[in-house]
Amino acid sequence: MTAQFHWSEADYVSAQKIWLRRHPGEHLREYWFAVVVAALSAAIVVFKPEWGLRGMAGVALALLLFGFSAVRTRWRWHHHFQRTPLWHDAVTAKVDQHGVNLQSQSYNVHHSWGECSDIYEAAGVIIFEAANQSFVFLPKKEMSRAQLLELRSAIMTYARVQPRLASETA
Repeated sequence: MTAQFHWSEADYVSAQKIWLRRHPGEHLREYWFAVVVAALSAAIVVFKPEWGLRGMAGVALALLLFGFSAVRTRWRWHHHFQRTPLWHDAVTAKVDQHGVNLQSQSYNVHHSWGECSDIYEAAGVIIFEAANQSFVFLPKKEMSRAQLLELRSAIMTYARVQPRLASETA
């Protein structure tokens, strides 16, 4: 299966969100301070009820920190997409018996089927994840129905892991 497309920021953000949902431990790296503040605040409310107002203020602070971290993460994704030239190139994706190959003017990325530790599909993208948790993704919006069916067929035929794909009719 061969397809040509341009990356979009929405595809990039969608892939990042999906990856984070599948790796919840990575959230702790970004939100560890908010989690600690929330845990300490909850402990204050439980063990020192007379300090309930301070504990509730801590919970409010934790929510504020969580919101700030979420906005900062989204801004970082936006900034990375805007500043990285490779996201603005036209890309040719080739999926065959050897694996997934993405090629453009500024890069050439190849993930063999043996490198793929997980393959999953979401509403807008198909993600090929390697064991080191790096991943490549293919946006589905610029693919025809025939290309999507051919891609799913190639994945089901050649993948060494059990992929989680949408149904053939989706």
